[in-house]
Amino acid sequence: NHHLYDVSSDIKLLQEFLSAHGYPVASNGPGSPGNETTFFGMKTYQALIKFQKVNRIPATGYLGPLTRGVINNL
Repeated sequence: NHHLYDVSSDIKLLQEFLSAHGYPVASNGPGSPGNETTFFGMKTYQALIKFQKVNRIPATGYLGPLTRGVINNL
């Protein structure tokens, strides 16, 4: 599970996933496609909330079991 301000290699995978599925963390610089980071900052949080809203799960910005379940089924 991950939330705002976490640092983990999983965050880089999350950013890559979000970008590949139409929820880019940033258009350029850190977090943009090809420049993903291990930091769960505000831009990752906001992109995750957009993903959660579209997928009709609680838009908390928290990467927990519900969000991982949706990600794993895509």
